[in-house]
Amino acid sequence: MLKRFILSSTVILVFAVNLWAQNVDEGYHALRNGDYKTALMIFEPLAAKNDAAAQTGLAAMYYDGLGVPKDEKKAVALAQRTAKRDHAVAQFILYDAYQYGKGGLTKDEDKAFDWLQTSAENGYPQAQITIARMFFEKKDYYRSFNWAQIATKRNVANAMTLLGNHYALGVGVAQDNAQAFQWYKRAAESGDAEGQYWLAEMYFTGRGVAKDNIQGRKWMAEAARQNYEPAQKWLRREEKSGAPVKQTR
Repeated sequence: MLKRFILSSTVILVFAVNLWAQNVDEGYHALRNGDYKTALMIFEPLAAKNDAAAQTGLAAMYYDGLGVPKDEKKAVALAQRTAKRDHAVAQFILYDAYQYGKGGLTKDEDKAFDWLQTSAENGYPQAQITIARMFFEKKDYYRSFNWAQIATKRNVANAMTLLGNHYALGVGVAQDNAQAFQWYKRAAESGDAEGQYWLAEMYFTGRGVAKDNIQGRKWMAEAARQNYEPAQKWLRREEKSGAPVKQTR
């Protein structure tokens, strides 16, 4: 009888843990889909029970004001609880807060970078592309290229564009227009406006692909529709000149 009771209790506990995890996952699903009311309804009671994933979800909501009044101090306080428990989103929030002095934290670029790197190493795609771009701007092209590659495995569209930039410019990797074209094409088809812009430029100039003004204008228009300012300026110049305008880096 005792053995049966222990077994039954174990089954109930496992079921409860699985249900708890499912609820948290449903909260994140709602958050990603913009259903903030549902996300808040799921996260709040679980966060009150010290569930780190739910606290991280709440931190994200308060940090950006998603369905709740924006409260960076509250968000940072929640993120500080869970960042040390390897929650990558919370670590990224602390990066941003230290980088720009938000949520009551004093601006500290060294601490910001440490949290960014930790978040990236823990697999958060936004951290991976952010650190890749940071290294690119610092001309540390080898590390930029490596982080961009990692982010592309998570289908991060602007990481695909960054890889295209590496190949187009020949920085951190051998210059290869064909590879640049392929990465810009993947980025463009994934909806990245900058990728669409540079894909259009390659069609217009015939770099890495056969010259094709029709395809070039198509992708330039796609980027402009996303309010990508360089593409909008390009279209305005084309309208004035009456011919495709060659864009240079």
